This record gives sequence, C-alpha cells and structure tokens, in this order.
Amino acid sequence: MTPFPRLALLMAGIAPSALLASAALAATIDAPSRLQEVTVYPDAATVRRAIEIDIPAGEHDVRIDDLPATIDPASLRVEGEGSERLVIGNVDLSSRATTGEAGKPETRQKLAALRKERDRLQDRIDAAEGRKQMIQRAGSGEGNGGKALDPDQWLKAWDLVGKGLQAVNEEMRGLRESLEKVEAEMAALEQDASRLAPRHDTVRVAMIAVQAASPLKAKLTLTYRVNSAGWRPVYDARLSTQSGQPQFEWVRRAMIRQQTGEDWANTRVTLSTVMVRRGTQAPDLRGEKIVFWERPVPRAASMPMPAAPAPEQMLAGQMRMEAAREKMADADRRVAAEEAQARLETGGYQTEFRLPGTVTLASGAGERSVRLGVDKPEIKLALRAAPVLDPTAYLDVSFKAAGEAPILPGEVLLTRDGAFVGKGRVPLVAPGDQARLGFGADDRVTIRRVPVSRQAREPGLLGSTRTEDSQFRTTVKNLHAFPVEILVEDRIPVSEDQSIVVERLPDMTKPDLEAPDDRRGVIGWTLALKPQEERALVTAYRLRWPAAKEIRPQPLPR
Repeated sequence: MTPFPRLALLMAGIAPSALLASAALAATIDAPSRLQEVTVYPDAATVRRAIEIDIPAGEHDVRIDDLPATIDPASLRVEGEGSERLVIGNVDLSSRATTGEAGKPETRQKLAALRKERDRLQDRIDAAEGRKQMIQRAGSGEGNGGKALDPDQWLKAWDLVGKGLQAVNEEMRGLRESLEKVEAEMAALEQDASRLAPRHDTVRVAMIAVQAASPLKAKLTLTYRVNSAGWRPVYDARLSTQSGQPQFEWVRRAMIRQQTGEDWANTRVTLSTVMVRRGTQAPDLRGEKIVFWERPVPRAASMPMPAAPAPEQMLAGQMRMEAAREKMADADRRVAAEEAQARLETGGYQTEFRLPGTVTLASGAGERSVRLGVDKPEIKLALRAAPVLDPTAYLDVSFKAAGEAPILPGEVLLTRDGAFVGKGRVPLVAPGDQARLGFGADDRVTIRRVPVSRQAREPGLLGSTRTEDSQFRTTVKNLHAFPVEILVEDRIPVSEDQSIVVERLPDMTKPDLEAPDDRRGVIGWTLALKPQEERALVTAYRLRWPAAKEIRPQPLPR
C-alpha cells in the first residue's frame, strides 16, 4: 500500500496522533460491487459500478477484484461520498488469472467416477453373456457327452434352460439400461471439449487508496470504458395499402452486443448515438498543386491483352448486380403486438435512448433486440424505374424524418400489406429531412425498353469526324384499376472532352428532370397513368468524335 504524501495529510486536517493511530488500522478491504448503469455507444460502452462499504479510520486499500479484462485502464475513474470526511487517493489496476467453471476438480472427478461405473457395468454384461452361452450349450446337449437326451430329460432341461435364459436376459436388460444412462451423462459432460481441461480467464483488480479520519460509511462509484460492446440500428418499415389511405409505420430498433467478459445483470441501459472512436476534431487540410500529366509508356506484354468488354456486356453486368441487390430476401419476422420502448432524450450534440426497466445480457450471448420507438409519418407513394438496368417498376415511399432523433444508417426490414418483401438500407437522415425507401416490385406496371435504331457514319474523303446516332423507346403501361404515378429514369452520355460532342436529337421526349440528386447524365420523366393507359418515351442522342480515336462508355463517379 502506497502511503499518502505528507502534504495531502496536512491539507486533510489530520493530526499526527491520528495518523499514528490510523497507521495501525491500515488494511485491505474487499468491497463487493454491483452493476449500476451501462451507456452503450455504437462502438464502445461505459460501465458504472456502485460500492457501499464501511471504512475504519486510517489509510486503506479498497479492492475490487471482478473487473473485466477488456477495460481501458486510462478510463477508470472513482467518485464517492461518506458519512464523514473521506479522501480518495491513487487507483492501481492489475490483472490476475482465474480458473473457469470447466476446469474445476469436481467436474474431472465426476467424469472419472462415471468411467469406472461404465467399466463395472460392462464387466457384468460380459459375465451375464457368458452364463447365457453356457445355458444355451447345456440345453443343446453339449454337456452330456454328445449323447441325445431322452424325452423326460429333454423336457426338464427345456424348463431349466428357459428359466435360466429368462433370468439372464432380464439381468442384461437392466445392465444395458444402466450403461446407457451412464454414457448419456458422460456425453453431456464431454460435449464441449474445452470443459475437459482447465480454462484460465483473466480479470482486472482495482486497488483504491482511501483515507478516513474516523470510521465512516462510504458510497463509491467506479466508472470505466470497454470497447468490446456496441449497438447498431435496425428498422421495421410497414406499409399498408389495402385501405383507401396508405398507412405507414416506422419502428426504430437496436441490436445490442457485448463481449466484455462481464455479464450485465439487471442493470439500467442507455443507448447513445455518439461514435466514440470516430475522431474528435476535423483533419488538417493541405493544399494541392496542378502539374502536367504524362501518359505512362506501355510495356510490351508477352501475351495479348483481353479486349475491353462491350457496352452491352457492361450494361448486362450492371443489370445483374442491381437486380441482385434489390431482390435480397430473408425469413419472415414476427413482431409482438405491444412492446416496451425506450425514452428519448436529446441534447445539443447527441441523442440518447433510455431503455425501460433493467436489462440482463450475458457476455458473448449474441445480440439483443430492443425497441426504441415508433413513428407514423405522412408518406408519398410513387413508382420508380430505371429500365436501362432493370425493366421493373418499384414502389417508392418518401417521408420526412420525424422527431428530434436522426435516422442512423442501418438495415431496414420491409413489410408490404403484411408480406415481407425484403431488406434495404437507409442512410443518415437528419430530423426534418426526407427519407426514401423502396418497397419491392409492382408487377402490374409493365415496362419495355428496346433499341429503335443505331446509325454510324464514317468520315468521307476529306472528313475527320465520326458520327453515331442512338435511339431507344421505353413503353410503360398501367394494369392497375386505379391511376398511378411513376418516375422513369434514363441516361445519355456525358462528355468531359471538347473533342467529343453529345447532341440530343429532335425525336427525343423532353425530360421533366435533369441530373436528379446531382447525378450527371441522368434524365427522368414523371408520368401520371390512368388505368390501362400506356405511354411511350424516346431517348435519342448523337455522338461526334475524331475519327482517329475510339470511344467507350465509362461510369461516372458517385
């Protein structure tokens, strides 16, 4: 135990005589602690423990020996109060090894006893099997010198052999049942191979130096941070279109995980939106200079380089990728009729959700799903389609993020009219901003996009420019018994080189949208289709570029 500096003792107002008396009473006090509150961040957790102890007069070390090994030593803090004057000194943190439940001697002793019992039962079964064989040989006349038995002797032997076999079979049946029970009990103990050998765990031990001028009752609070815990947002989006007015429910959930090495038992839990390990300050921005770029000299290849994929192959690959993303599905999810939910508390820079009651979550026990809240915002229904990638109309729902808490990036489970339609993702949406979700395909709106013509003109004798005209027709038809609104998007190439010219042809249908969401090269038409109505849209453009060069489409950066 490290004594307090003399200056600290004088400041505490302790007389030299009291110091001598307290030195005689110095001791190490083992203090049980209880979990009081846990604040879980997306990538860490802060744990608060409460300690109530009686402290005699003098200098002592209060020992807490059940802290997790994953604790951040720099985050350990101690606060407290006492019925009399109490001074808290330094806090030392050390480690010690413990033997887990699997390595206890009683487990190994029980397995050894079961093995001996199994061997004894097997010996008795073997002995009974030998008696059975002897009885069978005697009944067959093998014990009579090979002579056949007369009828009277045969009847007596039959009776004796039958009774003997019956007794032996009953004995063997009971022995086998006992053997099966012993082997089942052994299998239960040996199911986890790690239980056969001692497992050593590591825990942290905190030694808190305290000083009391007189006996007192103290309440200490121990706070520390662990990184092996966190939570992630998950959402349920439920859309009902069966009534006249569409209904929408937005349920916030949290999936809590913890592998800290300590069990959270009956403790209050708060979820915070603060990212602890994201960083605390903006980066230092450096300037940049502009220089001439020199094209690298190509090196000779020993094998011919493969040709670049054709534009049609690139589009087909993109269509397959987009279709795979949109058609991800999962098992149906049951949701209870009523669920307790968290209480929302917002500050100037963060949001917290206080879970109701207490929570018990063992370390390494997987993820715990809790409900944070539910909103029923007003929504706008529409259809969206990008037939150049996928000729399918998808139901689109947009709504304003309600409340004071932002919508954090996370997974969304989508339910439409009681049917699970798949999973999606939502980005970060600030309160009051618009959020948008896709709710699956609408098979009663058909879309076809076909190339109408493609004309390429080579340069003449004196010409130096090549030209190519492209035209596509997109047909949209509403097979519903009610009108629908659909946004159809298409694209035309974008040139970032003055020598490549893109022109829209007169046959092109004038778009309603240009570069939506700052997506260059994307155009869109908003159509209001009556039942059974069909509309056609034309995309037509011309490309001109130097004849000595080749052109290929490349995706623009996001």
